[in-house]
Amino acid sequence: YDAFLSFRGSETRHHIAASLYKALLREGVHAFTDDQSLNRGEQIQPALFNAIEGSRVFYVVISKGYASSIWCLQELARICYCVETSARRVLPIFYDVDPSEVRKQIGCFGKAFAKHEERLRGDKETMEEVQRWREALTRVANRSGWVIGNESYCVHIPEMVRKKHLSLLPSTSGIALASSTIIHAIRTYDVFVSFRGLDTRNNFAALLLQALHRNGIDAFNDNVHVMKGEFIEYELYKAIDGSRNFIVVFSKNYASSTWCLRELARICKNIETSTRRILPIFYVVDPLKVQKQSGCYEKAFLDHEERFRVAKEREQVWRWRKALKQVSHLPCLHIQNELHHLQQAEIEEILQEIINILNFKSSSLPNDDLVGMKSLVK
Repeated sequence: YDAFLSFRGSETRHHIAASLYKALLREGVHAFTDDQSLNRGEQIQPALFNAIEGSRVFYVVISKGYASSIWCLQELARICYCVETSARRVLPIFYDVDPSEVRKQIGCFGKAFAKHEERLRGDKETMEEVQRWREALTRVANRSGWVIGNESYCVHIPEMVRKKHLSLLPSTSGIALASSTIIHAIRTYDVFVSFRGLDTRNNFAALLLQALHRNGIDAFNDNVHVMKGEFIEYELYKAIDGSRNFIVVFSKNYASSTWCLRELARICKNIETSTRRILPIFYVVDPLKVQKQSGCYEKAFLDHEERFRVAKEREQVWRWRKALKQVSHLPCLHIQNELHHLQQAEIEEILQEIINILNFKSSSLPNDDLVGMKSLVK
């Protein structure tokens, strides 16, 4: 098969899964779904595994009940095995779920695994399989995919079935080459914008990225510049290393995201060894709470410290705290209103600041003035 579709039938079979399957057929893609491709009377599991092993690309539609299905988790573990041992690609679709809940296995995903572990307790072999399911779900959720709502999936389907996702590499047995190991040249960006997607992707961050793009500023956008199916962290680090300047949007839940904190630590590592600059923006959050790591920021770090108890992991949390303190004390802009039309003036001010920096001769500055900017605090 060209493509294998993994999905929770009771939640998605008659809408997003069916629409995606039909769209693939219209493009001449030979796709597998269990209701269309299995013969009556055929044993389900062997037939599914054979189809997975014979497929070039995998679409995984992760919905709220995906992890509650043992069938889905078994499919996913086999998909991950195939991706790791050959040059194939998995394309996650987060359907009406928060990707961070999938990665961390909290919320409905945490409840589903708790039920599996409770039901299978005492059977060592089966519990090891549950752990493999957990690892498979995390690996897939760490890849770039589509985050779509219940009402908007039809808009995204044309992008999902583009040939660039389906004609990357042939399915070749015996080649131990995962797609994540392919080395690409680092692209240079004018600006890397770090933000908490859950808080700002569909409002302030979207407006800011659009304004930068309109003015000819090459700003990294994970929705545009990360190839679907690639490991997100690897692509983010490449983009940070290749960016000339940074904007960090601190919002209420910024510190609760390990992705954001890893970005921030990487950004700080870059500015320590170069003449690049950071512009912090406090978006509807008290700057003092960010600087002092109090309130919601304190709670976020307490959660991280509880979760990461190993010495090496605790050291990583300490580096996140240090990076947050370093960046949050730089001259900044404080945006206090969530209404779009009231943010235009601030966006224009950010835009002008970035234009000034890009046109500025950094070599004329002394080393102690490389990361600061004129104060923009209001």
